Amino acid sequence: MQNYSYLILILLLSCRGNTIKTDPDYFSNLKFSVDTVIIDPGDEIIFLKHQLLNADMGKDGKYFYNFNNDDHTLEKINLDKLRLEEKVPFDTEGPNGTGPGIGMMKVHNDSQITMNNLSHTSLFSLEGEKVRTIYFENFSLGLYSMEDREYLKPERVLDKDENRLYGLIYRFQEKSFALCILDLETFEVERLELKSFENLSNFQIYYTPGNSRIAHQLDVDLEKIENKVIISNEITSILMWYDTVRDSLFTKSYASQLTANQKEKEYVTEYETLEEFEIAKRKLRQEINFMPPFWEEQGECFYRFSHQEIENTGGERTRSKVYLTALDKDLNMLGETLIPQLTKKPGKHFAKDGEIWIYENINDEMGFVRLKMKKNK
Repeated sequence: MQNYSYLILILLLSCRGNTIKTDPDYFSNLKFSVDTVIIDPGDEIIFLKHQLLNADMGKDGKYFYNFNNDDHTLEKINLDKLRLEEKVPFDTEGPNGTGPGIGMMKVHNDSQITMNNLSHTSLFSLEGEKVRTIYFENFSLGLYSMEDREYLKPERVLDKDENRLYGLIYRFQEKSFALCILDLETFEVERLELKSFENLSNFQIYYTPGNSRIAHQLDVDLEKIENKVIISNEITSILMWYDTVRDSLFTKSYASQLTANQKEKEYVTEYETLEEFEIAKRKLRQEINFMPPFWEEQGECFYRFSHQEIENTGGERTRSKVYLTALDKDLNMLGETLIPQLTKKPGKHFAKDGEIWIYENINDEMGFVRLKMKKNK
């Protein structure tokens, strides 16, 4: 029965994939502008390391949560008042302990967050009380204990009803990805192949000095928005999503009028000198790079950034072209445009009150560039 269900999913994937063209007029009646705001930290120092890896926007659209790995607190930032409002201490050990190292923090709902560690995912209240822990060893998903040395990446989301956990599996030997669905009631594991990730290994490069091996990590992402678990990576505009209501996997391709639809150059896998490695990384950045889509509530649409570094012929600061794509609730492309006001890869970003907020470190303070869109008069 499981094999039969898996076959149906593969057929759905192949049959429902289609290519969407953009509407060139979608953004034509909009005027873009930007301003910059800085968060008042009060007497505290806001944690800004790792490009806000462990930060997430609250579901209420008012608070931004940032986990401080230095003092093990959850920073609650009021975006309406532009100030740090509270620092909530979390335990490292004991019944409410987070455990060693926080892989990734995500807002689950209005009152809870998840913390994804190497061996487990835990659900906490915003006050630091542990609600439950999902140990992967109960699914035979401990570190390197899965089939063929599989690894469950920290990009994981818990279903609204808390009966499923979704994540991305990386297979070391095959250099391939799969969507992993953990059933938290039956302890069964389902793996769904991701066709849009098939060429990812062609762009995975390594610096190999001596016996060491240093990877240039490619961005992959998994986000759950309503009933869609959306899966993306930086090398292609193709999006895949798992519909949690229909139990089906879908894929959609896009035909951009402004950029390439994927990275296209060929790369050597391993580089013995740092200079060669840095040159290859720069070439990767100079091809198109796609970021994950995010939901904008007021416009009831998704937005998605892509960016492409401009070759620097002199001693000037490195600049990038930044593009914005709009998609409807079914992930059909509505339009795309160049955003000339943005000149580098967008940092952590989200939509709030019809604007796009983009994190910016401003003299070691938490700042945001706000991209505003208004209709032309």
